[in-house]
Amino acid sequence: MCADCTFLHENNFGTSEYLDFLQHCRVIRQYVDHGASALFSPYVAALLVSPGGQVLDIDERSANFLRRGGAIEIRHGHFGAGDPGFNGLLMKAIARVAREDQAETLICPSGAPTQARYTILLEPSQHGERPLPGQTRNVACLVFPLGRRRIASARQLMSMFGLSAAEARLARALCHGETLEEYAEAQGVKLPTVKTQLRAVFGKTQTDRQVTLVALISGIPPLR
Repeated sequence: MCADCTFLHENNFGTSEYLDFLQHCRVIRQYVDHGASALFSPYVAALLVSPGGQVLDIDERSANFLRRGGAIEIRHGHFGAGDPGFNGLLMKAIARVAREDQAETLICPSGAPTQARYTILLEPSQHGERPLPGQTRNVACLVFPLGRRRIASARQLMSMFGLSAAEARLARALCHGETLEEYAEAQGVKLPTVKTQLRAVFGKTQTDRQVTLVALISGIPPLR
């Protein structure tokens, strides 16, 4: 069983039928790639939910982010928001996207002036045939931070410098001002592992300091 399926299984998020679905159909990956490329911003959470908001698929990075709670979270196996009013709007939007087969975008309100704000992209799952009238789709939910500058995508960095996916994510996180400690916590990995990844990034990009690395990557125009 993969790490994502194990996470769901340990938290009793689904039946054996859901686990079988997760093991054989990783639909959410398509939306992660599409969303990150289309919006020029790294996602902080990506998951697939049922029309009622039940989590069907989630990656490890997203799980770590949502475990921390706050404005957006997973509670009792369901995706939702901490603010009751916005949570009601979010649930209605998910149901509407599942029913009407059209994407929507919401801005999640912050609880304090200094709290980070996020936008939530809701897209109907394209797995399988188009639903018949009266039928619904599952919904892909992608959460993006507001106000971040546009930089080269992870795919660009992997192609240009031969970075691994993890190394590219780290490089982009540093460009957005995250510290190594913050990144390690968000990814659910140990700090020494992140430092090892950073040394690999330095070697592949021919840089030797974080400020030089950020300057290099920030100068690469993102592809449309």
